[in-house]
Amino acid sequence: MIVLVLLVLGGNQLITGLFSRVTDKLILENHELYALEELKGALDKILISENRYLVSHKDLRASVDNADRKLIDCRQSLSEAHKGAIWNKVELMFSSMKENTEVLISSQTDHAAIRHVISHQILDMINEVELLISETVHEISEYESRSRTVKLHGTITMVVFGGLLILLLAIGSFRFIKGLTRPIEQLVDATRKIGEGDRNLRVEVDSRDEFSQLADSFNSMVNALNKTSISERYLSNILNNLYGALLVTDAEGRIRSINTTASRMLKYVESDIIGKEILSQFNDEDPPAGSGQKEKHDLTLLSKRIAKKTEMVDREGHIIPVYVTSVVLRNGEGDPEAMVVVGHDLTEEKETEKKMVKLRKERMIAINEAQELERLRISRDLHDGLGQRLTAISYAVEKIVEEAAVDNDLAKRLQEQVGTAIQETKNIAQNLTPIVLKDFGLPAAIENLVQRTNQLHKTRVIFNSYSFSERIDEKLEKAIFRICQEAINNIIKHAGASEATLELYRVEDMVVLVVEDDGRGFEIEKLNQKEGTEGLGLISISERVNAFDGDLSINSTIGTGTEIVVEIPCRKREVNGTG
Repeated sequence: MIVLVLLVLGGNQLITGLFSRVTDKLILENHELYALEELKGALDKILISENRYLVSHKDLRASVDNADRKLIDCRQSLSEAHKGAIWNKVELMFSSMKENTEVLISSQTDHAAIRHVISHQILDMINEVELLISETVHEISEYESRSRTVKLHGTITMVVFGGLLILLLAIGSFRFIKGLTRPIEQLVDATRKIGEGDRNLRVEVDSRDEFSQLADSFNSMVNALNKTSISERYLSNILNNLYGALLVTDAEGRIRSINTTASRMLKYVESDIIGKEILSQFNDEDPPAGSGQKEKHDLTLLSKRIAKKTEMVDREGHIIPVYVTSVVLRNGEGDPEAMVVVGHDLTEEKETEKKMVKLRKERMIAINEAQELERLRISRDLHDGLGQRLTAISYAVEKIVEEAAVDNDLAKRLQEQVGTAIQETKNIAQNLTPIVLKDFGLPAAIENLVQRTNQLHKTRVIFNSYSFSERIDEKLEKAIFRICQEAINNIIKHAGASEATLELYRVEDMVVLVVEDDGRGFEIEKLNQKEGTEGLGLISISERVNAFDGDLSINSTIGTGTEIVVEIPCRKREVNGTG
């Protein structure tokens, strides 16, 4: 560990030194670049002033003096590596240019030849300076590349050594914590085994610190416990009940103590719950009139009432499903002096039950979909197989009648029977798979169903739909259509009604179907007790409604007809792309 730390520190120093040297080089090169750029700018100003020296000799001299200062600054800033042939050439040309400028300024006439020489000298110097600038920029790029390389290598080195250091620290910490928690685990395991009834167990802790003293104290406690007069069965019952939320009250029904499970489940510190009435911890419905005060003074009645509770309430008001047992403790004279209440948390069981209900509903929907596919297959077989064969037989009979002399009455009856068979095949195929439902939606399919019912049966059926301009989920459409089929079949077969009404509503996120008839009615309680197939239609309706988390209500009495109300939620996610 120490060697690794030293390596990390040494590597850090090395990387810092390299990075510092590269940084110093970059600073020096940037100073050189700045000085060269300043010198180039000063030369440009001389060129401008020289072109207009007749206007102002003073400006030309000032420009030359400024360039002279920049040349001195540049000489001081440049490294020895840059003070080579190019720089010497620049200084010689500048000295010659300066002399020619003095000659030009001291003359009172325009010497075009001298001006031309000066211009060429300045341009040559600018070109040479630009060469130095290019060299400097190239060196700056190289040093920046070196800086990035140093930074990358330094980062990789620090990450590798840092990762190794963290790994070693983690291993060391794990071993330290393991050595610290092992005695605790041994004590906890011994406590569990003693709670299960193993009184002969002794705790052996492989340490010589406070845990060893705690183990000795624990063994002494077990010895003292074995010497008490408490029976094995009584102690076992107490330890088993500790797995639930344990609440102990006084004779007045006020809480006096709770166990750790109750504190955790109800989110109470023991000091905050002491003194509260035991009923305050349950989701209590309105008590029967006149029973409250009596129960407060009769612990036996209170215990019986609490034993019927199924929900407790924690400190934050959350409902907790529980299984409750309640026992009244009595003194030597038989009078109740305390009550022990144990609540077993059933949250997980309830969640499992909800998941099972959801799974059953999903399976029911899947079964219905499978039935729809099978109906579609049978419908196609009827239409493409039996229907076409019957049609062929009908054409054959017509041809026989036309080409041969046969009994016209017999042929007519045969044609009528074949036509009836064709029509019945079409009706069966239509009932099995309503094509209108898939193509035009639920209201149109129900309207088609009602029209065919009115054509085939004496009962007059009326259908109305409201606020149903959008398509809903395809599975839900099939389910509601089958519910309508079952309802109409029940009315035709069992109700003996002269008129029935179907009304379909779309109310926000709810689909509502109301079916009414003026038939003979029935007693729902007796129908549930009957055997056979008489109530299968309503059972099928109920299963389809439950599969989509809907509500079904049936109102019927003898002689007044029947009303069926179906309410099924239709959430936005069930609406298809058109809605």
